[in-house]
Amino acid sequence: MPVVVRVRQETMEWYWNKIPFVLAVLCDAQCVVVRTNLLFRQESGYEDATLMGRPLADIIIDCDLGAAAWETPASEHRVRLRTKDEELLEMELMAMPIEIGDTRHYLALLHQVGAIQQSGLMQQFALTLLRDESMGVILLHANFRVNAISPLACKVLGVAKEEVQGKSMDELFIHAPLEHQLLKQMIVEEQPVRNHPFRWSMDYEQRELLMDANLLRDRQGRLLGAYVTFKDVSNLRSLEEQVQRSDRLAMIGQIAAGTAHEIRNPLTAIKGFLQMFKNTMKEKGLNKEYGYTEIMLTEIDRINELVSEFLLLSKPKNITVDLIDPAAVMSEIMPIIQNEALLHGIVVDYRLPEVLPRIVADREMLKQVFLNIGKNGIEAMKEGGVLTISGGVEREQGLPRSVCIDIQDNGPGIEAGILDRIFDPFVTTKSTGTGLGLSVCQRIIHDMGGLIRISTGSGGSTFTVSIPCSIEEREALG
Repeated sequence: MPVVVRVRQETMEWYWNKIPFVLAVLCDAQCVVVRTNLLFRQESGYEDATLMGRPLADIIIDCDLGAAAWETPASEHRVRLRTKDEELLEMELMAMPIEIGDTRHYLALLHQVGAIQQSGLMQQFALTLLRDESMGVILLHANFRVNAISPLACKVLGVAKEEVQGKSMDELFIHAPLEHQLLKQMIVEEQPVRNHPFRWSMDYEQRELLMDANLLRDRQGRLLGAYVTFKDVSNLRSLEEQVQRSDRLAMIGQIAAGTAHEIRNPLTAIKGFLQMFKNTMKEKGLNKEYGYTEIMLTEIDRINELVSEFLLLSKPKNITVDLIDPAAVMSEIMPIIQNEALLHGIVVDYRLPEVLPRIVADREMLKQVFLNIGKNGIEAMKEGGVLTISGGVEREQGLPRSVCIDIQDNGPGIEAGILDRIFDPFVTTKSTGTGLGLSVCQRIIHDMGGLIRISTGSGGSTFTVSIPCSIEEREALG
C-alpha cells in the first residue's frame, strides 16, 4: 500500500512558498497539472495558463507517471523536461502522493542532474570572489540596487558595506561619475563594459584597475540584475612600465657608453689649459678673468659628473655583491642623512628594526640609493618637516620574500603629470639638477632583482625600496 502524506490546505499554501529552489508541479489523481511554482515556469518557459489542465506526461517524458510511479514516497526518477522551445533538460524527479484535505494529489519536485552539487560549488565560488582582496565585485538586483559588495569594491568607491546594502546604483557611484555613466549606458544600450581602465588613489595607496560589467538574465531573457567587477592590475602595470623604462635606460646607457670617452678626452684637455690660465691670471692680478676660469672649471666638473651618471645607467661599475644586512647599511649612512636634515631644519624619525633578513646586494651602491632618496625627501620639505625611515619584511605564504625600506616625507607631494615619469631620465621636480638620480637608483635596485615603488598625496611622498631576501634567509626564517 502506498504511504500518503496528508496536509491541510493552509499548510500546503505555506509550503508552496517555501520551495523556490526546486521545480514543483502539483497534479490531480489523473496526473493532470493543477499548479506549478514560479521556478518551474521560468525554467520551462510555459505560461501558467498553458500548463493548467495539461497531462504531466506531455511535459515530463521518459518516465511512467502512472499510479505505480507514486507508490513509494520520495522515490526518485531520471526524467527529461520538455521546455516550451522543445529543449530537453535532464532532470531528477522526486515523486510523492499527498492528500490535500480529502482529495488525492501527486507532487513532483524536480532539479537538474547534479544541480545540488553544482549550486554548492557555484555558491562557494561566488563567496570566494566576494572575499578576494584583488577583485572587487558588486551584484545588483533587477531594480539596480545593491545585493552584495566585496571589500575592495567598498574601498574603491569609498563606502561602507552596511551603508550601501540596498542602495541604488546612482547613490553607489556618486563619486565615480565616468564609471557611473558607463554603467548607465550599459543598461540603456545593453552593451557590456569590458576592461575599462581607471586609477584609484586614497591616502598613500594607488591602484590601477580594470572594470567589467554586464547584465544578468535568465533562460527566457528576463532581467535578473547586473554585476560589476574591478580587477587590480597594479603589479602588471608596474611591470610594463618597468620594462619600458629599462628599455629607455638601456638605450641611453648604450649611447653614453659609446660617447663617454669622446666627451671626456676634449674636456680633459680644456680643463688642463684652463687650470694653466687660472694660475697665470692669478700671478698677473687679473682677478676678474680669474673668477671666470673658476666658473668654467666648475661647469666642466658638472659635465664630467653628468657623464659618470650616464655610465651608471648603462651598467653600475665595480659591483661587489655580498650577503649584507640592510639595517646595518642604513645605520652607516644615518649620520650623513641626519646632518643634511639638520641643515634644512628637518627632523628624522628613524623606525627601522635593528634586525632584518639579509639580502644579496652591493653595499656601496645600496648606500648611494638610500642617500639619494633621503636627500630628495629632505629637499622636498622646503618649510621643514619630518623624514620618516621605516621598514619591514614582506611575506608570501608565510615565508619572508622581500625586505622593504620606506623613506617618507611630508612635503607637497608629486604632481600627477610627473608621477608616471618620475623614474625617467631628465625628469625632475627640482629647479636645478640633472633628473638622473632616480633613474640611476631604479637601475641599481633593478639589477639587484628588486624594485622601487612610490605613493604620493597632499601629505607627502613615500619611496619604498624592495629587495628580495637571500635564499639562505628564507630557509632560516621560514
